[in-house]
Amino acid sequence: AERIETERHDFTQSAITVGRGVVQIEGGYTFFYNDDDGERETAHTGPEALLRLGLTEDIEFRLRWNYVWLSPEGEPAESGAEDLQWSFKLQITEAECRSLLPTSALELRSTVPTGGEGFTTDRVGFSLDYIYEWKLSERMNVAGSTGFGNDGFGDFGFLPEEPAEEQFVLMSQSAVIGLELTEASTMYAEWFGIFSRGLADEFVINVFNVGVDYYLSNNIVVDVRAGLGLSEDADDFFSGVGGGWRF
Repeated sequence: AERIETERHDFTQSAITVGRGVVQIEGGYTFFYNDDDGERETAHTGPEALLRLGLTEDIEFRLRWNYVWLSPEGEPAESGAEDLQWSFKLQITEAECRSLLPTSALELRSTVPTGGEGFTTDRVGFSLDYIYEWKLSERMNVAGSTGFGNDGFGDFGFLPEEPAEEQFVLMSQSAVIGLELTEASTMYAEWFGIFSRGLADEFVINVFNVGVDYYLSNNIVVDVRAGLGLSEDADDFFSGVGGGWRF
């Protein structure tokens, strides 16, 4: 009867799999704003859909789909689906509270070139993400993730103007602290970075964000988040809402 854990809404994913026979659906909406030397752009994403299926206690299969609306100031608006992502998540280790050994998982994922024009790489992409978490007490945990992949992780925010024409690799790193606020709510504060030398001369995203989860039951959670970009390549601001349902 443990509470549901979702992959949203922070960048760092959950360090556990959903469990054998479990189906979990997650989704949400995010608003982005960026002002790059007077060139303003807003973006909206949804439904940020993620389907998670527990094949065994330690292996889950996942499908992720999302749609993007871009509105650059003074230019025609663009919209389209991102490339479909599918992946397997593998439970690597499980640890008790205050253990030096982290609870950890590895996600192996791929993208399929199904996205709209301007949002698809027109090729299959591959990436991985290693997630690790230490439970410091019953009310506090710290976690992080280290990732590597090609062609933008399937995310519109990391794609060049002509994604089908350019190939590159990205690396990611994150660190997050989570706190229990009440019996029905938690919060987190997180930093994450995305780095590449193949996308433009040098591509660096640094972001700080915070969020709150509210549990309607052990199987249903809703969330809200907001974040600020700390580097020139990052969006200036974003905020979003969403949730997850386990059955």
